[in-house]
Amino acid sequence: MITFEDLGVALCHQKVVPGDTITGLSQYCYQYQRFRLNFTDADAEIAIGDWVIGASSGAVAKVVSVTSTAWTDGVGHLILDSWNGTAFQAEELKVVAGATMANTDGVLIPLTSTNYPYKGMMAKSALVVAFVNTALIDYSGGKPDQTNVIGIPLAAGSSVLLKNIENIRNLKMVNYAAATATTIQVSFCF
Repeated sequence: MITFEDLGVALCHQKVVPGDTITGLSQYCYQYQRFRLNFTDADAEIAIGDWVIGASSGAVAKVVSVTSTAWTDGVGHLILDSWNGTAFQAEELKVVAGATMANTDGVLIPLTSTNYPYKGMMAKSALVVAFVNTALIDYSGGKPDQTNVIGIPLAAGSSVLLKNIENIRNLKMVNYAAATATTIQVSFCF
């Protein structure tokens, strides 16, 4: 039986839509780091635990801490868990599925001098789930191949648990069939 201690604490998440291009995972998800993201022109409160998304970039991160002067035209900063690998831009920030909350310059500042739990730690495990369509995956260091159907088919609704950092780093995925919209969700545990 796998216990909580074996898997670790789920802290980061990455959505991957590989398409017909072989795609891997973001180092910013499997190696834990926190970042500061400044904001201006706050329209509504952003709370600890919210997932924020860049309205233009699609970057996603979870809020760990918030400092704000006000929630109407206020300025401040967010402390974010590792993000999904898509960089924030000078753009509007939204809480996932919500309205625009504030604006950001898109500059993520790594917290290097601050001690916090799991700082710099590599993921102990990663749960890889296919949500839409079938993907071909490989986590042994090879690359899946759509044309020759090389790789492990991961059908929609199925999952695989990767239990070491080498498999996590090596994970590559691609659509099983050309021009299908595969969606993979990965939760990283530390």
